[in-house]
Amino acid sequence: MDTTEGTTTDDLTPQEARERLARAEEARERRSGDRHVHGLATAGFGLLMGAYLTLSRLGQGTGWETPLLAAYAGFLVLLTLWQTRATRSWPRRARAVCYSGLAGSVVLFMAGIMTFNYREHQRELAGLAAGEDPVLLVLAGVLAALPMVLAGIVVRRGPRA
Repeated sequence: MDTTEGTTTDDLTPQEARERLARAEEARERRSGDRHVHGLATAGFGLLMGAYLTLSRLGQGTGWETPLLAAYAGFLVLLTLWQTRATRSWPRRARAVCYSGLAGSVVLFMAGIMTFNYREHQRELAGLAAGEDPVLLVLAGVLAALPMVLAGIVVRRGPRA
């Protein structure tokens, strides 16, 4: 005899069984919604990081550095607030996937910054123009965003049945 919540399954009335089924379906839908929010937020964080990497280098020396940083920080805060308020829980393995994506994006973000700083220094030593190729900046932004975007897709899809 199987017991659940202090009563035996043999003692369930049809009404109680329908109520339990309804609660289980509501919980499944809520988890699906949480998966959707966490997936979108993770991808959004990655896209923000990539966009900031690209735009901060394009705006270098133009007076847009401070407003760009303020906008970046503001969007991060808004995205975090939306994510925390729109969800009740973290779906299974979603946190590990999100943090793995974050680690990959941070490593690529820092590699991009170090590469562009090195290239800028080498150009200054050679007396060449200081600007970086915009195509390379966009490519670096896309590469930095990619791990978090992929993590967001994985979280959004959920576990394979």
